[in-house]
Amino acid sequence: MEYEKHIRQLLSALSGFHGRFKKMFGQAALRIDSSTYLMTDLNVQLSTITEDNILICDMSSGELGTLFRRLPDANAIIVGCSQDTVNVSMREKDLPVMLEDLAQLTGPYLQIVPDLSPDNIVKAMNSSTVCLVRGVGVFAAASNPRKAVAGTQIVEKACEAQIHGEMIGGVIPIPEETAAASKKEFESDYVNRNESKDVAYMRFEEEDFSLRSQLIEGGKELVMRDLAYGSWGNLSVRLNDREMLITPSSMDYFDIKPEDIVRMDINTLEYGAQRIPSGTSGIHAAVYRELPDCSVIIHTHSNALAVFAACRAGFTITEPDMHNLIGDILVAGNDENIGLAENIAKTLTKTHAAIIPNHGAIFTGPSLDIVLAIAEAVELRARTLLNFDTRLDSAEE
Repeated sequence: MEYEKHIRQLLSALSGFHGRFKKMFGQAALRIDSSTYLMTDLNVQLSTITEDNILICDMSSGELGTLFRRLPDANAIIVGCSQDTVNVSMREKDLPVMLEDLAQLTGPYLQIVPDLSPDNIVKAMNSSTVCLVRGVGVFAAASNPRKAVAGTQIVEKACEAQIHGEMIGGVIPIPEETAAASKKEFESDYVNRNESKDVAYMRFEEEDFSLRSQLIEGGKELVMRDLAYGSWGNLSVRLNDREMLITPSSMDYFDIKPEDIVRMDINTLEYGAQRIPSGTSGIHAAVYRELPDCSVIIHTHSNALAVFAACRAGFTITEPDMHNLIGDILVAGNDENIGLAENIAKTLTKTHAAIIPNHGAIFTGPSLDIVLAIAEAVELRARTLLNFDTRLDSAEE
């Protein structure tokens, strides 16, 4: 029974490799207890793994068993291989980090180790949860398989930015001090936010409950459409003239319940005895203050738009109908007289979609359905501009 529970947990996490665009191949493993672990077959498309591809192994055997023994905090391991991760891994030097979500995991540099030997991996994992392995791809270790999947996807996204960003002027790394501070804040604060399993019971009005449910479903859609990974990305809705509802910080979208959604004052940023809101809640509040007609905000960490974010570049929408609906995809300004949140809010007075430098993208509109559609349409347009692999054809699906 214990084996079956862990198998279901592993398969559920690996379903996050949707195979919707590029395919990720590799191997995954999950610690069961001090003496056993699960291991998938080698070099299998990770999104297609079934129970038939999973073996139960003795912790004293195999390199994965060695890694579990030497990495006591790691319960899940993924080795992932895609074209861009292999290409970047073949470079001789460690990769300067250009996206904030990766900086939170690695600090200023993504390490590239020469091979999968336990000594090399353990050394890399002393200061990170992910690395690249030369000629192989991504190695990710985490406390649970969902986090390992998200780490793998974030590294893949950074490698795509490095490769495809050459088309639009090249990536601009995050300053080392900023990246190091992001990692420190992530490790000391972010991962420990909202750790309690439950919050106090809350009585909701019918409209309030409906909006909370919509935010939860919207968050799941972000993940299923490859617009966000793990707990990165966020959504909010304007509740009234003074308040918004926003997703909580550092919580998996598939675990969030209605009472976890945070009711927050858009002027004071106060939220009382609730979950801690998303780390970008100040940006959401600034946009609602600047745009009184805005009802919904979605912040994504999707792959193609991450390339533009890493290069601090935008692009023009040429089709008249789409342009009238969205506007051009602008980069949030860097007016030194105001903060990032205010810069983003000012940029969104001219468009419904903006690039947040070295971070991701943000979208506004009248309803969750419309803003989600805008976010997906802009991501697909960015993929086309960057010559990303297109959607799998119907036969492959």
